[in-house]
Amino acid sequence: MTNFTNNYFTQLQSRCGDDDDFRVRTLNLGTTVKVVSLDSMCDDNKVVEYVVKPLLAMGQQCTPQQVLQATFATQVVPCVNFDDVVTNYLAGYTLVFADGADQCVAIDTFVATGRTVTEPPTSAVMRGPREGFVESVKTNLMLIRKRLRTDKLKTTTLTVGKYTNTMVVVCHLDGVAAQHLVDKVIQSISAINIDGILDSSYLSQYLDKQHTYLFQRVGSTEKPDVAVAKLLEGRIAVVVDGSPMVLTLPYLFIEDLQSPGDYYENNEVTSLGRILRFVSALISVLLPAVYVCLQKYNYQIIPLKFLITILNATEAIPFSPLTEMLLVIIIFDILREANLRMPSAVGMSLSLVGAIVLGDAAVKAGLLGAPAVMVGALSGIGLYTMPKNTLVFSILRLGVTLVGGLMGLYGVVLAMLAIVLYLTSLQSYSAPFLAPYAPRIQHDKQDAVFQDDLATFNQRPHSFSNVNRTRRRK
Repeated sequence: MTNFTNNYFTQLQSRCGDDDDFRVRTLNLGTTVKVVSLDSMCDDNKVVEYVVKPLLAMGQQCTPQQVLQATFATQVVPCVNFDDVVTNYLAGYTLVFADGADQCVAIDTFVATGRTVTEPPTSAVMRGPREGFVESVKTNLMLIRKRLRTDKLKTTTLTVGKYTNTMVVVCHLDGVAAQHLVDKVIQSISAINIDGILDSSYLSQYLDKQHTYLFQRVGSTEKPDVAVAKLLEGRIAVVVDGSPMVLTLPYLFIEDLQSPGDYYENNEVTSLGRILRFVSALISVLLPAVYVCLQKYNYQIIPLKFLITILNATEAIPFSPLTEMLLVIIIFDILREANLRMPSAVGMSLSLVGAIVLGDAAVKAGLLGAPAVMVGALSGIGLYTMPKNTLVFSILRLGVTLVGGLMGLYGVVLAMLAIVLYLTSLQSYSAPFLAPYAPRIQHDKQDAVFQDDLATFNQRPHSFSNVNRTRRRK
């Protein structure tokens, strides 16, 4: 054997030979051939059909180069150093070492496992494509390429994680996305030094350089059509092996108002839906605080009949208005968290029964008032109109309610001003986080809270850098 075969096969055997799933098949084809595979990662049928049978079909008089150039029935990757050998072996490739060759080859025999392509549970739509990303990076890239059949779609493959060696693929459209943003994303991922990457959420925390509190500045989607739409606008998509969530950059706050189904409805219906989402988000954050303020400080603003109803419902309550509302919010948050972690077969029924029974029992026992329970329930429902920010809005709701209970309506106004000022100070890869409203970018308002007719979208967004602004020629 040459030094390559001797050294690398011996090193691999010494490093991994103690594993119970280390497999070596030795063939005599005029030269000694060793077929090495990782049994737990490789499909035995594929090893036989794609590797062993093509080798045996060559006969008994083969040179080392002929062995490595055999017509294998699947993807073949040459290995020219020991890092390539270990990486491909652990990835489910079968290695072929030939006596006298100056390299070995790796043949794809990975066990095909994982979910089939189905509708994503977090992004159900009434109209539009129902395919969703899965945990396989190859399948996810296929779903993207199926929609972007152009050689302008460029991919950069990176490996992250000392022990997991997770494949990360950065996608962008050449001639559309700004190259300096692509380079910045690649550099950020390449600089990650961590034991392992188990999901794209790990990467999002590294891609958000300023570590924003509460608000995320890295987008994520489970729908291929949404990811492709972002790429067409000049954004960058990051696909992580083992995760069904594809990250998109840059990311703007207004994207939380946009639903995947918006672009398959007429623009009037879409605009109405976005207004409802925006109003619901405001109600979910502000309603408990305003209720506490009106009851505690500004009761003269409440209509007399409604004020009498509130007084009759709360006169026996042993808690102050602030304490009562905080209890309602905390109870509903506990029910929400329990519902998320309960088995799906019983989660919904128990959450409904728990909310009804607890609310009714608390009101009848005189611990909570019916108006407070109603306000807390309405606020909790409004959180889910923008599901990506449910937890963020829940925290803001709690904070604004606490400030309002201590300072009144002035405190609520100051708290909202502080939140808005904080959001205006944020950027996502040089893109203002609150664009197109802060700063005001008139062009991009065509797809903000109100949506214009898609036929009028002649240019790509101006809120972030892209090379080619022209989307549709007039």
